[in-house]
Amino acid sequence: MVDKFHTLKSLQLSILYLGIIYMFSCSENQEIHISKTVQFEGKIYLLDSDDPFTGILYNEYSNGQREYEGYYKKGSPNGKLTYYFENGSIMREGVLKSGSPAGRWTYYNSNGSIKEIRDH
Repeated sequence: MVDKFHTLKSLQLSILYLGIIYMFSCSENQEIHISKTVQFEGKIYLLDSDDPFTGILYNEYSNGQREYEGYYKKGSPNGKLTYYFENGSIMREGVLKSGSPAGRWTYYNSNGSIKEIRDH
C-alpha cells in the first residue's frame, strides 16, 4: 500500500514539473526575421504555418544592424515597435494596438537626442 501511494505522489509531482516547464517554454517570445514569414489577408504567418504569428518580428539593414523590431499577436502588430537608424541608435519607438499607434511615441535624431514626442 505504501508503494502505491509513493508512486502516485511521484507521478503527480512529475506532471506538475512538466506543466511548469511547458508553461515557461511557451511564454518566451520568438524572434523571427521577416524573411521567414508571409503576409496573408493582412496577417503575418510563419512560412508553412496555419496559425498567425505571435512573437517579435524584425528586419536588418545590409550591415547586419537591426532595422526594426515589433511584437505581433495573432498575426497583427500589437505591442512595442522600435525602428533604428543604420548606425544602431533608435529612430522612433512606441506601442501599436491592433496595428494603430497608441499612447506616447518618441522620435529621435540619429545622434540619440529626442526630436519629437507625439501622444496618440
